Amino acid sequence: MKKHAENLFKVGEVTKIMGITRKTLIVYEDMGLLTPAVKDEESGYRYYSADNMTQIRSIRSLQQLGLSLKEVQDYYYDTENIDTYLERLMELRASLDRNIQMLQVRSAKQGDLTVRKTTLPRQVCFSRQYVCDNVGNAANVLRDTYIAAARTGKMSMLSRMFTMRMSTSLDKLDLMCCIPVEDSFDGPERMEFAETPALCIYYRGPYEGTTTAIRALMAYVKENNVETTGSFRSIYLEGPPNRGKNSGDYITQIAVPIKG
Repeated sequence: MKKHAENLFKVGEVTKIMGITRKTLIVYEDMGLLTPAVKDEESGYRYYSADNMTQIRSIRSLQQLGLSLKEVQDYYYDTENIDTYLERLMELRASLDRNIQMLQVRSAKQGDLTVRKTTLPRQVCFSRQYVCDNVGNAANVLRDTYIAAARTGKMSMLSRMFTMRMSTSLDKLDLMCCIPVEDSFDGPERMEFAETPALCIYYRGPYEGTTTAIRALMAYVKENNVETTGSFRSIYLEGPPNRGKNSGDYITQIAVPIKG
């Protein structure tokens, strides 16, 4: 064993480097997730290679994403149900994306017009277009669209409603009001939006001021020669009723799809 020891790790070294316990290593081994490079049957001593260490890191990464050890085991060895595990990982990625987004939302300060990269999710929406006289009128038609979408019985609780600017002129409130619905909705108001990379600003403040963020995002796009692939969106993250009348704490994600 000594001639190989310099290239292998003892149990104590592995637990210290990887931040896990000896019991965890044994569980991995019992489940077939890990096989020590060398195992002395008489003494019970185990020695681990660099490849073993990489495998441990991979297992830990999947656990940290939210997979149980049974799911990790299936992920590695169940080749007949790959689509199931792919779907599960996609769900976990979406959850992580939502958590990252909410942290960015919470960090938004009034007057902060920092441009960020993001990914707008695939959505199916109940959509109606209106030309509005002012922000108050826009709020009313968005509410009316929401009520109509709710009455279809197909409204989705997982995504945020948004409006799209259908005109390049910011002096004209030509809006497409979009309320997320389930994929099975097939009414005439159905619009499907593909997942897309985007640039965005998390704007904190009253809706009347969102034009400031739209102008800032437009300027960034122009100055950096960014190719956009869709209309500017105002995605409503936090506002009434959870923020009540404190419009200074409303948070709207101003986003524009861009070429990947």
